Amino acid sequence: MQPPEWVMDFSQTLEPLTVPNEGPIRILDDDEHVLRYLSKIVEMLGLKAEAHQCPAEFFAKKGKPPACVIVDWQLKNADGLEVVGRCQGEWPETPVILISGQATVSVAVSAMRQGVVGVLEKPVTPAALRRELALAIEVGRQRAEAIRQRQEAQARIAQLTDLELTVLKLLVQGTPNKNIASHMDLAMRTVEKYRRALFDKLGVDSAAEAARVWTLANLEE
Repeated sequence: MQPPEWVMDFSQTLEPLTVPNEGPIRILDDDEHVLRYLSKIVEMLGLKAEAHQCPAEFFAKKGKPPACVIVDWQLKNADGLEVVGRCQGEWPETPVILISGQATVSVAVSAMRQGVVGVLEKPVTPAALRRELALAIEVGRQRAEAIRQRQEAQARIAQLTDLELTVLKLLVQGTPNKNIASHMDLAMRTVEKYRRALFDKLGVDSAAEAARVWTLANLEE
């Protein structure tokens, strides 16, 4: 098979990129020439490229989760968007870039709905791929940080007793201490004691900060 006309040898320098988790850039394209070309660009950026021509090998590869995946939409034996959906299940933090020879609006919209962070139309230039990779890596970093904060908030909430959790839920609703005491049939001093205890466990100093921890812990995946 002859390589596409736009897959060329090039000699230029590209400013390197770094990834927070040091994961590879995993690439799926059934055209070996395109795959080699994309891999070369990734490596010029100082990143590790893992190139695959079939989805089975692409998903079978073990090791660190990819920092980003690049998927061709028009694969011979698979739907690129279905591959994207599986990527989201396998690696929730990992951003996906879709490459298409016919990047229509409908394709782009479908891709974005599946969580794709960028759509590149062929021919792909080194500068365009670098730009999309830089944006995707930042999205991945933000996702990882959001997951870390959610897990940390969940761990703090898990330390609360049932009574402290009940007080917290009422505080989050904006219920004053006096009403909490009435609702739980407790003395005001007891409510204040539970309030102080849950603040200490959550590492906060106010009801507003406690509400933030509660919100973080209950964010959807």
